[in-house]
Amino acid sequence: MDRYYDMGAEHLAYAGMDDAGEMSAWYTLTAMGIYTYSPADPEYIVSVPLFDEVDFKLSNGKTFVIRRHGEGEKITRITVGGKKLNGWFLQDADMRAGKALDIYVKY
Repeated sequence: MDRYYDMGAEHLAYAGMDDAGEMSAWYTLTAMGIYTYSPADPEYIVSVPLFDEVDFKLSNGKTFVIRRHGEGEKITRITVGGKKLNGWFLQDADMRAGKALDIYVKY
């Protein structure tokens, strides 16, 4: 964030500025620990979140929670709704069901 989303050396504009908001959306979602790998697919790739916990209030009234456990940059385990996720992709249906995403990390 400090290198790509600051005001630049002259404080004139964002170094990562874009007109349509794609990079800002990418940064926001990735900082929370997920990102749409492909806009046409109903799944999200899981990454290491910057935050310990993020809660989403969904349009269906459910709450989706992302939690980071530990410190570091290496994902050691991912669970969705308490069950181990095999791979790196969170399904949109699991998010909409309000299943918690727990991401375990270490150095």
